[in-house]
Amino acid sequence: MHTTGQSAVGRTTSPSRRQDPSIQALRGVAVILMVAGHVIGTRGHGLRVGDSSVWHYVYLSLVDIRMPLFTLISGYVYAMIPISRWRDYPQLIKGKSRRLLFPLLTVGTVLYVVKRVVPGLNTDVHDIALWRVYVFQFEYLWFLQSLFLIFLVVGILDSLGILATRAGWATVMAVSTVAFVIIDVPGDVDVFTVSRALRLLPFFLLGYGMRRHRMFDLSGAAAVVTVSAFAGVYAVRMLTIFDVYHPNELADKAIAVGVGATALVLIYSSRHVLNARPLAWIGGFSFGIYLLHVFATASTQRVLEHLGLHGDVELFALCLLAGIAAPIAFELLFRNVWLVRTFVLGERRPRKAKPARPSGCTDNGNSNGAISGAADNPAPGRGAGRSVVTPKD
Repeated sequence: MHTTGQSAVGRTTSPSRRQDPSIQALRGVAVILMVAGHVIGTRGHGLRVGDSSVWHYVYLSLVDIRMPLFTLISGYVYAMIPISRWRDYPQLIKGKSRRLLFPLLTVGTVLYVVKRVVPGLNTDVHDIALWRVYVFQFEYLWFLQSLFLIFLVVGILDSLGILATRAGWATVMAVSTVAFVIIDVPGDVDVFTVSRALRLLPFFLLGYGMRRHRMFDLSGAAAVVTVSAFAGVYAVRMLTIFDVYHPNELADKAIAVGVGATALVLIYSSRHVLNARPLAWIGGFSFGIYLLHVFATASTQRVLEHLGLHGDVELFALCLLAGIAAPIAFELLFRNVWLVRTFVLGERRPRKAKPARPSGCTDNGNSNGAISGAADNPAPGRGAGRSVVTPKD
């Protein structure tokens, strides 16, 4: 495991904006897995495959990995410049409100209206009041609510300096994991999908630790041990998927954490193998893909089925392609329209061009906002940066 030096009190070196380029490729992997999962769907959704279908088993086999990977990247990127003072907390919340809540309102409203007026869609929303879209879980947009709650909590912890040491980070990591396993949130009080915030917080913190405390970049014996641990816990998960083992709720949650944590550590440790330019390019559009992919996949599937194409393989491939390509095209065409940029993509309006700088000066700009969270985190002594994030499993 590669680590950085620490002082006597256990504080790691200050984080910087410099980003591992392979993280952008991991965003690409994460968003492809997410779109693929939504294209397959479950009974009555997506391809409408049966419970005994291979597609269904593929979908279930990745449930513990898809959204945790998105969340891990969010924690990793936020940890590039975490806030460190209470006076920075309001700016963090302001930035995350724009980045997460503006798209929730805009995309949530459009999705709700489309589902009400277009016949034959997978989900009937006629019995759902519009206000519930913004307060409770609605389709895949629950992730925006849960991630916002995570930023509220992590921002407070960083303002108190609790996560600045490995000991503090480990304590919070342990508490958050236990909280997810033992706390059951009833659906009628699951405001802002707090249940899924509890589920994803450990993975956000895992990504945070990877970046800020230089942890879990495994090789050698440590990697072998982690592979063995993943194989063991994943075998148990497969027993549950194939209806051989029926754990209680606490055990099932513990399995989910075990599968997710070991898988993500291995994926992170292998990130340089996955560092392909096409994946990194797709990763740069990951937030837009997350927000808009369902409009492309659903419409593509309806058109193809109307044309007589019903093969699962063909539908999957073409809908996956549409779910990735259409949001990218939309963003390339409209991201400079400030209404779209602000209220759909959750980004700041472009700043006015700065005067040319002398040769040799560099601008500490931010990476493309996608599914993460570094932006909108005020660096110590500076203004806020730009934001980034990541969606149903």
